[in-house]
Amino acid sequence: MSTIYDKEKLSGDDIQDEVFRRMEKYDHKSFLECFSIYLGTAQILEFGLKKLLEERFNVTEDETERMTLGQARARLENVGLRSDYTGLLKQVVKDRNNAAHELLANQAVIGSLGVDFSQRMQFKDLKHFIFGLERVVFLFDYLQHNNAWVVDA
Repeated sequence: MSTIYDKEKLSGDDIQDEVFRRMEKYDHKSFLECFSIYLGTAQILEFGLKKLLEERFNVTEDETERMTLGQARARLENVGLRSDYTGLLKQVVKDRNNAAHELLANQAVIGSLGVDFSQRMQFKDLKHFIFGLERVVFLFDYLQHNNAWVVDA
């Protein structure tokens, strides 16, 4: 049975459709539940990127053990991973840092004030971050499936 991973090339619509399908797991969840799924997914991506460094680019487990998501992204960029992917990954790292350090704290403060409009704005920001992360995770899976980590010149 052929899957989206078996396509030689993906269109923007292919990617968008798959990302929206992946985002269904966030439907009907509270802000905190979505936030938790988001951070967990980012952590899984971090593990996958470290494993990629170890298996494809001969980086030792000792080197990757304490790497953050941002450090793994930078290392992948340095070893020549395709720049279209590392560019997307750079934004995901920025978004994840924003979410981890500011979004949750802002949500707690805003929630304590009972300001409904601002809470919706925080949720909108989180959904934007989720879309970017799910896109990068899908592309990770696609590139891994097709062994397409390096673009031929």
